[in-house]
Amino acid sequence: MTIIEFESSLIQDEATISEAVASVVSSKNEGSLIFVAGIGSTEKRLVDAGKKSASQDLVLASTVAEGVRTFLIQVACQLTSNSVSTQTQSLLSELFDELSNLLQGMYLIGELTSQALEILESYAERASAIIMAQALKEAGVQAQAVCGREIHLASSPHASESFHEKTLFDFQREISALTQDGIIPVIPASLRPLTAPK
Repeated sequence: MTIIEFESSLIQDEATISEAVASVVSSKNEGSLIFVAGIGSTEKRLVDAGKKSASQDLVLASTVAEGVRTFLIQVACQLTSNSVSTQTQSLLSELFDELSNLLQGMYLIGELTSQALEILESYAERASAIIMAQALKEAGVQAQAVCGREIHLASSPHASESFHEKTLFDFQREISALTQDGIIPVIPASLRPLTAPK
């Protein structure tokens, strides 16, 4: 199994993501796992949106989050053809609809807890995983983002043991099934410790 990891500095925009995709294509490692951080400064900007929301400025928080979504969709459109781009936009819009609900929750309770901060940061990585997987597909590489919300929740110390174990089992089984089918899983970097079976 070949581990490939891309930090934020290596995937800042369309040009650097294209270089990252090209490096995966040229490596020709079929049994790979790809881990990605958030693209550029997206994680920092989403954390800023969360702080603004918790500080009762939901309008500004939503504006910041929408700016991130627009940036990521523009990057995705530059990396992919129309058919793949449409699917990517749909996946990103679904992700950011979910993020909007999270920001509203922070606004309502008026605080940004440590768990909420971790979940908030995960959206940058999840968006990055979606874009990287779609860009790899565009380049002819079979890839799929593995970035559901549940696995991030299962990592919380507040999660029940049964939920943690079931979610972790499903997560690892999905990765195993993809690799057996010759599909490269693209995974948020923060989840790397969870990918190795016990």
